[in-house]
Amino acid sequence: MPATQSLKKQLRGIRSTQKLTKAMRTVSTVKFSKLNGIYGGYAPFGDQCRRMFEQYGPGYLRSVPAADPSAPSAVIVMAASKGLCGNFNAEIIRFARETLPTLGNVELVLCGKKAIDALKGGEYPVAKEAVLDDVPTFAESSALFDWVMLRRKAGEISGIYVIYPRYVNMMTQTPVLRELLSAAPAEDSGQILFVPDRSTVIQSTIKTVFRGMFYKLVLEAALGAQAATLLTMRSAYDTATEYCAVLEGRINRLRQSTVTADVIETAGSEINLEG
Repeated sequence: MPATQSLKKQLRGIRSTQKLTKAMRTVSTVKFSKLNGIYGGYAPFGDQCRRMFEQYGPGYLRSVPAADPSAPSAVIVMAASKGLCGNFNAEIIRFARETLPTLGNVELVLCGKKAIDALKGGEYPVAKEAVLDDVPTFAESSALFDWVMLRRKAGEISGIYVIYPRYVNMMTQTPVLRELLSAAPAEDSGQILFVPDRSTVIQSTIKTVFRGMFYKLVLEAALGAQAATLLTMRSAYDTATEYCAVLEGRINRLRQSTVTADVIETAGSEINLEG
């Protein structure tokens, strides 16, 4: 009986874990589905913004020059705000720590509680801490990027980099470094015809292009975090379910052994009485 009671206590604990992981799996499924829909609809536009910048980059860079090219570069590090997502945050932080020394003079913009917890107070100064919603909006993303751009115009930073988890698929999110704006403008070939003119085209699209590129990266980071959380909770729920089955089997076998022993003992007592 003591063994059976111990197993029952373990079973109650595992069932509580099972219920918790099931609930978290459901929440992650809903958030992932919502983010996946937003990302799927927005990604083509974000890619087009990137192509616009790559094609007309010199014009854009001259329109928002770094007031002080010798100022430190801003590195925006994106991680999740919550744990329970496997190695997702650990890989981003490891990649950031390996990459930052190669960028020279930098200051950090930490996006996500896990990035803040891991990198705040380190050897690199932190200019800003930001915690976006699990399903980040375009307004949230634009406000953060506009703040960084104001620092560039004020001469407080020069280049702008982003370290984020590039979303490949639900199973794979790869930390990468992306340069959004370099410290020095590139040379313009002068072979591109702008209608009605270069200044009008650049000024009318510049905010849309920059905000569009950045929001796509923000969505990738958020989508990767939810995918990692969903897979982790799914695995935890499956493991808890399997362990519950194992414990139930052990309890049933112990119960059957106890019943069998009682039957044998009763039968033996009756035989002794008859004898």
